[in-house]
Amino acid sequence: MTTELKEKPGLSSVLLAWLVIGPVLLLIGIIITLAIKDLQSGREVEIQSLRDKSAVLIRSFESGARTGMGMRWRQDQRQILLEEMAYQPGVLYLAITDRSGKILAHSDPMRVGSQLYTAQQIEALQATGAEQWHMTSFVDQQHNRHNAFEAYRFFKPLKRGNGHGGHMMNMHRAAETPALDNQDEEHTLIFVAFDTLALDAAQAKDIRNTSILLFILLLLALTSLLALFWARRYRRSRRQLQDEIRRKEKLAAIGDLAAGLAHEIRNPLSSIKGFAKYFEGRSPQGSEEQALAKVMTKEVDRLDRVISELLALVRPVDLRLQQVDINEVIEHSLHLIRQDAESRNVTIHYCRDNALPLVEIDPDRLTQALLNLYLNAIQAIGTDGSLAVRVEPVGGERLVITVTDSGKGISPDDLAKIFNPYFTTKATGTGLGLTIVQKVIEEHQGSITVASHVPSGTRFTLAIPVRQKKPEVPEHGDA
Repeated sequence: MTTELKEKPGLSSVLLAWLVIGPVLLLIGIIITLAIKDLQSGREVEIQSLRDKSAVLIRSFESGARTGMGMRWRQDQRQILLEEMAYQPGVLYLAITDRSGKILAHSDPMRVGSQLYTAQQIEALQATGAEQWHMTSFVDQQHNRHNAFEAYRFFKPLKRGNGHGGHMMNMHRAAETPALDNQDEEHTLIFVAFDTLALDAAQAKDIRNTSILLFILLLLALTSLLALFWARRYRRSRRQLQDEIRRKEKLAAIGDLAAGLAHEIRNPLSSIKGFAKYFEGRSPQGSEEQALAKVMTKEVDRLDRVISELLALVRPVDLRLQQVDINEVIEHSLHLIRQDAESRNVTIHYCRDNALPLVEIDPDRLTQALLNLYLNAIQAIGTDGSLAVRVEPVGGERLVITVTDSGKGISPDDLAKIFNPYFTTKATGTGLGLTIVQKVIEEHQGSITVASHVPSGTRFTLAIPVRQKKPEVPEHGDA
């Protein structure tokens, strides 16, 4: 089980997130729906335009063919008419076929007699007397393939209006026309194909406009998320600042209290310790009186130590900064607890790295902070464990020191409170050790974090700059 010092978002943060993201997602959905409808609408308009053009062209050719039958045009004259009508803008070809797909007439004379479609394909088209259409492909004379809009229906040059007499007269004329005109209207089909440049251009334009809209919406969504991120970061920084202010105020209050108590308590403590030593010296060796005098002396020393730690916590400290080798500081601090560690069978791991840069620190204060971490680790381990210290450079500007133990770990409930003054889980602890560690690291313009693995151990991470930033001194101009 791994526990980290992390801030959990509250209900207000979640509500704020949905208030920002919800409308953006709704707006994106609406825009996408409208864009799809607009794409479909534009396509339908272009297709309807092509259908109207094809219907006009087919009827025009049927009208011309009807006129030609009345004037007894030759087959080549109708072929010329077919070719001339194919010169209309956007027309790829005009063709008349029988039910087997064989071309009876074509705007390209070279294709007459060839197959436009197979009989099976003609059957699949399910042609009727009304115009129908489908999308197909067209290969030009340069063997380039193009998309094509093709309209088709039965070819009806003999029909004009609904009058039976007109129909009989046209049938009489048709009896005198060549083979094309004698085709059964239910077995002759006319095809007209248009290029899809306008349709493709309209679709490309709609897709481009839709892409621009979606890109703008994406930017809007990203901006909203960034705004939410910075808002949450601001709220977190504000809370951290407020917590820091409260901690400073608490330390200031403790400092005021400690300054008064230190003088008032230490003088009587010195007298009590003196009397205890006096009675200890005058009591028989091994007697109960001598044991009580030793207990009194020990308790006086403990109270004096508590007062010293309290003063060290609240008293402003001027760091004595030096350019030192961090390896020497860590090796010296480990040497101070080596005997205690060996007595508890705790193995110490540290590998010297001579490539580390010199660091600007107060070696005595940092040693004090490291000792507090080591002693806490040894107490958490008890016996038979390991204590590992490691130093790594980060970007040439910071050093990261990690102190890892194999102790029992820290419970999640206690983890968030371990840096609070006087918080302790040990029966004999003062609760100021880790608070002093945090203060020392902050004095060095660094930071400290902790991660605990219950029940396998705890890791403290100390990050300190290689060079201390000098405080800016405001310049005073002449009055």
